[in-house]
Amino acid sequence: MTRHDQSPASELHPVLIPQSLHLEAAMRILPAPPHERETTAKRFLAGIRASGIRLNNLFGVIDQTGEKPRVREACLAIEGPGRTAMLFVSHPDPNGEDDDSHAVQARASCISAATAHLDKQRVAISQALPEPHETWVIEACKTAGFTHVGELAYMELAIKQSPVMRKPEMPEGIHVRPLQDNLEPGSPDHDRLKRVLDSSYLDTSDCPELCGLRNTEDVIESHKATGSFDPAHWLLAFKDHKPVGCVLVSIVPETGSAELVYIGLAVEGRGMGLGKSLLHRAVEELRAKRIGKLVCAVDRRNAPALAMYDTFGFTEFSARDAWVKPNM
Repeated sequence: MTRHDQSPASELHPVLIPQSLHLEAAMRILPAPPHERETTAKRFLAGIRASGIRLNNLFGVIDQTGEKPRVREACLAIEGPGRTAMLFVSHPDPNGEDDDSHAVQARASCISAATAHLDKQRVAISQALPEPHETWVIEACKTAGFTHVGELAYMELAIKQSPVMRKPEMPEGIHVRPLQDNLEPGSPDHDRLKRVLDSSYLDTSDCPELCGLRNTEDVIESHKATGSFDPAHWLLAFKDHKPVGCVLVSIVPETGSAELVYIGLAVEGRGMGLGKSLLHRAVEELRAKRIGKLVCAVDRRNAPALAMYDTFGFTEFSARDAWVKPNM
């Protein structure tokens, strides 16, 4: 685990961005070609307002030395499900000065201001997911005291084009069924899923640095908010009437695809090929529903999962660097 101490930036004074500078700030934090930057920012702001999201966690360092104020660096923290906030951080200014250590400090100060302003009752953890080449965000996250929890490979399976795999034999004594409730806190399947998740984190190779940083209740809410939650697509595996595994899939209606939200095995469910059996069932159910694609994210250190996805024919299409910081 790599943890970075926050560097002082007392000479920098990020402020809450006034509405008059929202467009300029959005143009700084959204990646787009120069000729599309303003249109992209306007579309983003319109979507934010239509969703009822307030820009009360948009902080920036503003240069007041010119004829009019200019946003030098900015960070937007958007609250999401599961008491998590997602960060959007400004890119190097193509018309500005070289991207030096002072720019890194300015971005880091914006990140710190935005996360400090979050309501601790509503947000337990902040995260940033820059692409590996976006070193300006990565360096700012380091400077702001974030923890690197892994490099994520984003993978996809073209279900329609992939051959039907031979059905793996279900391990002896295993029974698999979909959820039987909507996972209200305290419901029977909520408690069963929570037990599987808690056990699946033991000795995990998938972002182990996250263990203990998030309440499992928050994790379940975050999982439910991915795509369109349908209990019929969330499967629990049992051995001797005890939950030992799960595969959670959500449909994304807008794209006609599905997301493998999570696949996990309790300690008692490991070493018997259960993960492969669960994934096979999930894929074939999606194939029957004519879902074209299944996507997932996996830590590059998780060799067993990567090997399993390779067997099924998943291919990588993107990557992200995961950085988090508890909101304490």
